[in-house]
Amino acid sequence: MKRFTLFLTLIAIAAISVAFTTKPATEDALVTLQDSKIELPDNVKEIVEAKCINCHKPDARNEKAREKLQWVKVPEMNLEQQKDFVAEMFEVLEEGKMPPARMVERFPEMKLSEDESKALLAWVEKEEKRLKGE
Repeated sequence: MKRFTLFLTLIAIAAISVAFTTKPATEDALVTLQDSKIELPDNVKEIVEAKCINCHKPDARNEKAREKLQWVKVPEMNLEQQKDFVAEMFEVLEEGKMPPARMVERFPEMKLSEDESKALLAWVEKEEKRLKGE
């Protein structure tokens, strides 16, 4: 009887230990995803600094652009904001909405080159995959 009680006690201790020391894999993935932030690789930073940041920064003169997006806040976005940002970036890049035609008329050098557009799209696609856990 003593052996049986000892055996049951050991089983109970083992079960309790496992319950408190392991987390489901999906929970780990979710925590990692929620903790990760959007990162701008150097090539994307260069494009953003050259073509985007002047209108999309906290002290920009263009109130509409400033309210729509501030690049300095991108790395601090929460998970839902990141998803919205990535979706918006896809639309903007695929439809060629940025920079606006009026800006390009005044400053032709602000137009995104084909290589710049491709680099930004590749980055946004990578971020989308990260957000989906792929």
